[in-house]
Amino acid sequence: MSDASGRFVDVPGGFLHCRTQGQGPDVVLCNPGGADLRVWDSTLSWLAEIARVTTFDYRDTGLSSPGTEPYSELDDIAAVMDAAGIVSAVLVGVSDGARRALGFGQRYPDRVRRVVASGGTFGDFPDPSPAEVAARQEMRDHFARRAQARASGGAYAEAALDIDTWAPALDTYHRRRMIGLTVANDYLVTLADDDYLGRELEPPVKTRFREITVPVSVLVGGHDLAGTRLWAQRIADEIPAATLTVIAGADHFPMLSTPDQFERFLRDTLA
Repeated sequence: MSDASGRFVDVPGGFLHCRTQGQGPDVVLCNPGGADLRVWDSTLSWLAEIARVTTFDYRDTGLSSPGTEPYSELDDIAAVMDAAGIVSAVLVGVSDGARRALGFGQRYPDRVRRVVASGGTFGDFPDPSPAEVAARQEMRDHFARRAQARASGGAYAEAALDIDTWAPALDTYHRRRMIGLTVANDYLVTLADDDYLGRELEPPVKTRFREITVPVSVLVGGHDLAGTRLWAQRIADEIPAATLTVIAGADHFPMLSTPDQFERFLRDTLA
């Protein structure tokens, strides 16, 4: 089944916009938070030549419905896979997408051949080391600067500051594109924690890495934030079948900042 033009999948309390294109082994791409499936356009230009690739918009983003009642983020992934006729797949998640992909791998290991977790973000560290405490404070300071940028310059100013912090290695084109995607998904960006209705594992996956039995390829950029690099090391240390790769020139979005290296990494991983 291939539907590059997109379709809608009904889920409890809403619907999800998704696309499937290409031929080969199934790969499901999980977006960074605050973006939608368009973030993968340049990746799809080559990946759909060697795999059948499914992308989708999370609730509250893109063309999917807003969250109107509590729902499972992981069951949404399962619904997209079911609609595309996917029995099992490689899940590739970037940023918040890595959190979702790892949670899915823990809950549904029979449906996951491998997880590629790039730049995973998970919030506060459990039992943090001094370095992790410092990295988390760096994030809180960034959130404060974001709030100031929105108050003084609006959604675009906040998005520009956010992208410049997370992704200093982007070229001008991709910087503008990521700022635009962030503004386009401002509804999710501005949701208060109490208003976001998506649910992951309970307890959360960040406390359950050791339970994940599927193979995991961890990827992180040398220009990513300290907290993300520390999370990458935690994942690699705690998941039994995990490997860690660092792309020195990449930032939080390696598929955009270092596309050639990301392509080589993912081709090798899929092979």
